[in-house]
Amino acid sequence: MKLFLWLKMWIVASFVVVPSYVFASASVSDTHAEEETTHHHHDDKSEAHTEESHNHVHKHHHGGHMPAGVMFGHMLDQAGDFMFGYRLMIGRQGGDVLHGTHKASDHAIINLGCSDTIKCGSAPSKMNMKMHMINMMYAPTNWMNLMVMPTFVDMNMDVRGLSGGAGHGGGHGHAGISTHSTGGVGDTTIASMFELYDSPGHWLHLGLGFSAPTGNVGVKFKNNGHAAGGLVHFGMQLGSGTWDFMPSLTYTGEHNRWSWGAQLSGTKRMEDQNKSGYRLGDMFQATTWGGYRFMRNFSVTLRGIYTVQGAIHGDFNTFNARTGPMDFPANHGGQFWDIGIGINAVFPRGILHDHTLSVEWLQPMQDDVNGYRLERKPAFALTWNYTF
Repeated sequence: MKLFLWLKMWIVASFVVVPSYVFASASVSDTHAEEETTHHHHDDKSEAHTEESHNHVHKHHHGGHMPAGVMFGHMLDQAGDFMFGYRLMIGRQGGDVLHGTHKASDHAIINLGCSDTIKCGSAPSKMNMKMHMINMMYAPTNWMNLMVMPTFVDMNMDVRGLSGGAGHGGGHGHAGISTHSTGGVGDTTIASMFELYDSPGHWLHLGLGFSAPTGNVGVKFKNNGHAAGGLVHFGMQLGSGTWDFMPSLTYTGEHNRWSWGAQLSGTKRMEDQNKSGYRLGDMFQATTWGGYRFMRNFSVTLRGIYTVQGAIHGDFNTFNARTGPMDFPANHGGQFWDIGIGINAVFPRGILHDHTLSVEWLQPMQDDVNGYRLERKPAFALTWNYTF
């Protein structure tokens, strides 16, 4: 019932509320555009020709020089345009297990990292995640875009045994280093984006998205020498297992060689639990960036990111080995601060006509985790898009 209510609200926002606002703002934008056209008749012709090739990409979408890690960051602004793209996100964790912002000792993990009645027998030592996303976007009008983005994920985690800890779950304790891997189809995002404001050098748009639970949340340990260990750790399941609402509000600006932007985004879980008995915590993110175009086709960006995510609600409703902090709901989520450094390439003409390529290095600045969690390592994002 709750899902139908959210979908009804989405439809109303898509076809009643947002269009009325867009049409109102469009008349203002047209006035500004007319004034801008009159002004540019007095500009030097050679300067206009230089900027023409750079601005051509904005005829197709706003945000050509956007950091690779920003989701829902740009729009196609010509009715009938299509965009096909690929996005790669690589995340890593390793090093110390944290409690809040501080390193946790093995003694503390054993006695406090699991529960009041269960001592931890192991702890994660390393985790790698790769997320591959196929981005397909279409502009039925010049103020609305529709997007579908399936994902594919693969993950692996190294788990180490804790000296003095106890093995649990039918002999599924970890001795030395043990590696687990999972992979497959992840969740699928469907979204609409609406242009709220468009004037020379300034753009604002709203994103209304949903994440469909196409990723498996019932992945189990394989019998590769271990006793049957039940469900794999929360963080290695392939999706959220719930329908999720994903709104965003994005502003971008540009003047000469400089560009900038900001985005507020979130994820709201729309169901009380998934088929495995739990739901992930809600998430909110705020980010802002600035960029400089140092060549006609190339720019660099610097970005700051703040993310907060709640702990997991509920718990596994079937057997899980409960070997370490990664198997307990309270040890998920937290507050995170990052800095991103990126480089972007936009090709308005030539053999790579209408292709864009962006890469970004994301450096964690601070982790303030819920419970006991492995600290984060630098992450990497790559985005390629082709508009036609």
